[in-house]
Amino acid sequence: MYCNILRATYQDLPLMQHLFYQTVITYGAKLFTRSEIKTYSRLAVDKAYWQEKFKSDFIYNAKLNGEIVGSFCMDKKGNIEYVFVHMNYHGQGIAGDLYATLENVARDSNIEVLTTPINIGTRSFFENKGFEITKNSVKVVGGEEMISYSGVKYL
Repeated sequence: MYCNILRATYQDLPLMQHLFYQTVITYGAKLFTRSEIKTYSRLAVDKAYWQEKFKSDFIYNAKLNGEIVGSFCMDKKGNIEYVFVHMNYHGQGIAGDLYATLENVARDSNIEVLTTPINIGTRSFFENKGFEITKNSVKVVGGEEMISYSGVKYL
């Protein structure tokens, strides 16, 4: 599926907030603690948060017929905050296209190392993109062990 992948603009903000919120709510129970879901849900609707990110980070959106169907955010040091695609568009190559754009942006910005937090939903994606996955810590949350991972890739 062909999407336009462009740097996010302030005009994209309402659609981005909606997509981000939907993603957190839909997948949150599988990937995040309740506290994380609460935090990310609040950030989704925090206009000032996003406006600051537009200034400080690289945020790109995949658009299809004017709808934002995916997005990524990476800071100027190469830390990837997220790469996600709307649930109705999974399996259509959009995440791969977003990631290819992310690497191009990193290279153009002389970023040599990419890092990202890894969870059960993103592990295979980042492994397939050449990231080395490492275990960071194990903590008990609500009686269950939560293992955190991170990924690193040298460009």
